[in-house]
Amino acid sequence: MRSRIAIGYVVQIDAGQITLNLLDHHRGQMASHYQGVTPVGEVGGLLVIDGGYRLFVMKISGLNFSEPKEIHRPTNGKQSENGQPLRHLHGTLIGWIEAGQFVPDNLVSPPLGAEAFPLTANESQIVLGGPEPNGPIKLGTEYKTGNSVKTGLNRLLAQHIAVLGSSGQGKSCFTAAVLQQLADMPNSRIVIFDINGEYDRAFRKSESAISEGDFTCRLSEGAYQHTVIGEDADGAQGYRIPYYALGRQGLNRLLLPSEKTQRPALSFAIDNLKYVHWHQAEQGASLDGQNPVLFDDCRQNGATDANHAINILRERQGQAAQSWPHMSALSALVAESHSLAPNNRGTIERNGFQYGNVSPLITRIHRLVEDEMLRAVVDVSGGPPVKVGNLDMRAEGEHLVDRIFGSVNTQWRVHVVNLRQVPQDLMPLVLGSMLELYSQVLFRRGQGKNPATLLVLEEAHHYLRPVPDGDSGSSSLAYERLAKEGRKFGLALWLSTQRPSEVSPTVLSQCNTWVSFRLTSEQDLRVISSACEWADKREVSRIAGLPRQHAIVMGGTVALPTCIRAQNSDPTPKSEDGRFDSWNLGEEPPINSPLTKNKNLI
Repeated sequence: MRSRIAIGYVVQIDAGQITLNLLDHHRGQMASHYQGVTPVGEVGGLLVIDGGYRLFVMKISGLNFSEPKEIHRPTNGKQSENGQPLRHLHGTLIGWIEAGQFVPDNLVSPPLGAEAFPLTANESQIVLGGPEPNGPIKLGTEYKTGNSVKTGLNRLLAQHIAVLGSSGQGKSCFTAAVLQQLADMPNSRIVIFDINGEYDRAFRKSESAISEGDFTCRLSEGAYQHTVIGEDADGAQGYRIPYYALGRQGLNRLLLPSEKTQRPALSFAIDNLKYVHWHQAEQGASLDGQNPVLFDDCRQNGATDANHAINILRERQGQAAQSWPHMSALSALVAESHSLAPNNRGTIERNGFQYGNVSPLITRIHRLVEDEMLRAVVDVSGGPPVKVGNLDMRAEGEHLVDRIFGSVNTQWRVHVVNLRQVPQDLMPLVLGSMLELYSQVLFRRGQGKNPATLLVLEEAHHYLRPVPDGDSGSSSLAYERLAKEGRKFGLALWLSTQRPSEVSPTVLSQCNTWVSFRLTSEQDLRVISSACEWADKREVSRIAGLPRQHAIVMGGTVALPTCIRAQNSDPTPKSEDGRFDSWNLGEEPPINSPLTKNKNLI
């Protein structure tokens, strides 16, 4: 340290709080070092304090003028004051550097009188570069020093990631930049729930290639898959989710039955769905494929035949059909299984009072079946099984999971699931049902039976909502179980949201890495303070003032909260600003003109 010029020395130590006297010739302004100059009095800046075999790292929290103290000031043999007040720096000890490694720790302290110095470039890289400064994934550059902030795969993905920020602040561009680096790795497995249909563009060759009309994929053939939930669109094949593939938990999530009467009736209907045939003309179901006897309208005639059919199903004597029936068959099974009862004369009838207990569930089934927007993304018409001659709902569910999330035999490395056609009011139901199914299959298969997968959940506030008070249904908790236990089964979650206050706090609390772009809502900032163990009041207060494409990274990926300029993606996702400059041009600019590119994010 003798070859370096000190800027001050320690005059007070109070637990982890350190006070420095700045030397006179700096006057609290600038300190030079071999790569340039550093503002000495910048809040949030870092200094190192000489501790002998280790260098203590101090983060500046404040500065002030103090009354002059002659004992700390050179006087050239005179005892009079020179009238210049001392500059004090206050800071917090955040760790030390030893043998080229940074150790976060605030329980040790430097000696009084120890000299303080600006960090060299190498020391900055050690402190700000994270626990794995030479890792393969670049998150961005530290905004003061320009040093790269990198991390290793396990540091980033072994536990979950939360990317937060208001609209237009750079979340999608940052996400795309990291995913592009991950996708180039030969054994990666990434599934993206693309709510707005913007990420397919990010996996083209480059921005310049797109401008020339070349939309070739950056990945090799077979390594990339793009699926649109719904009709064919955006150059990808459409896929409608078979309702029966959602399984018991998924259908419970979709139909939201009450606990006491509706859930048992729905469970009976789901278990016996494979034994019935649906007759569209008569709006009824049968066991033989010929004579419909099960209806959902509580009609008075035919109760004896309906009761006979229900008893066959209860006694497990039904014969499996060759294909899955229409979703409307669920309403007939729900109604007949609950409303049939003997009257005072001992004959069977459909009891109107008992029917009233399940009529809200029947209405919900009707409403979903008749909803054109739901039918566009969910296939309610039934169909043949994935295994010929075997109507097995578990096999259907596993086939759907393999189709969306991949299996050990899947060749693609990136699967963009385009959810743009899923209506917003149905998104919590449809996506919640898919996550329900995924959690069931994932945990049933067990540890080591699933390839390590990164699941990117864009706009997570739409479907990872907090569980309402009084909702005891286990189906509402599946995504929380994915967050709590999924890492044991090789699953990492990447949550991206504009409103962390609308995301389940249980899910957020399981995130190990936090990347927060600008947020101004006090409610959202309070959520970060309570859910993120690395966020203190000072760091959270900085989030509201971040410039565009800048973020504070906290958690296990970095050694201490670090403000970065996010890594650029090439090409960017389709999330550019509106082209309002065209209002003043006289004509609409072409799609590939510079005006259509998001200059603020490139």
